[in-house]
Amino acid sequence: MLVSMKQNVLERATPRPKRHGRRAGIAIGVVGVLLLGAAGGGVALGLIPTSITAEPVPTATPTVEPTPTETPSGAPVVGRPTPTSTPSPTSTRPPYALSDPSTWTISGSEVGPIALGGEDAAETDDLDGIYSPEPCLNPAVTFWLSQDFPELTVVRADDGTVQSVAIGTGAPDAQGNGPTTAAGLGVGSTLAELRAAYPDLHYTEPGNDDAQPSDSPYGGWTTTINGVFVSFRFPPVGSGDRADSVWVSKVDQSPPTEFCG
Repeated sequence: MLVSMKQNVLERATPRPKRHGRRAGIAIGVVGVLLLGAAGGGVALGLIPTSITAEPVPTATPTVEPTPTETPSGAPVVGRPTPTSTPSPTSTRPPYALSDPSTWTISGSEVGPIALGGEDAAETDDLDGIYSPEPCLNPAVTFWLSQDFPELTVVRADDGTVQSVAIGTGAPDAQGNGPTTAAGLGVGSTLAELRAAYPDLHYTEPGNDDAQPSDSPYGGWTTTINGVFVSFRFPPVGSGDRADSVWVSKVDQSPPTEFCG
């Protein structure tokens, strides 16, 4: 009986629906939790501090100043042009030779080996063998003659020292191979050459140091070299354009008209 009653109850009992909705909710909830967790994990990952690689800050490189190198005294400085000396013009004059009066220089204080102001005998002894002495009626004058070079006339002062020297005799055919100035001028030089070398050149005549150029046979053009008068004598105006003698004197700008008169 009990069995039949249990069976009857079972047959009458309305079957209960399956709880699919709860399971679906649970599944949806699980998925939501997972999604939320994933999203939350992403956010969490975004919130977690990460190692940020910063751009390297440029480090200032110290500028190394070049250490000046001490240059030994007298050594050329590196990097600077070494100054070069300007060569002096090469002289065309031949070297001095006592036996060759064309190499002698009229320096003002000297005419070759003859020093003005020196004792006559000591200054003219070097002329022996090149020139021959010729006496004059004037005891203060000696002519020195040569067949190869212009004649020299030496005038002495009262104390016996050399006062003046004349080169050449004023002859129209005067030789031009005698002593010359440092500029290479002497017997045979033109007035234009002399004016170019000596801007202070001026005309003189015996007894007239401020004369005007004339046809006087005793005129000349005078300058001063080392405090001594040096006068280039010319033939009368119109008869020649080259110096025929040179007068060098401590006292007179012009030579006398006569040496022995």
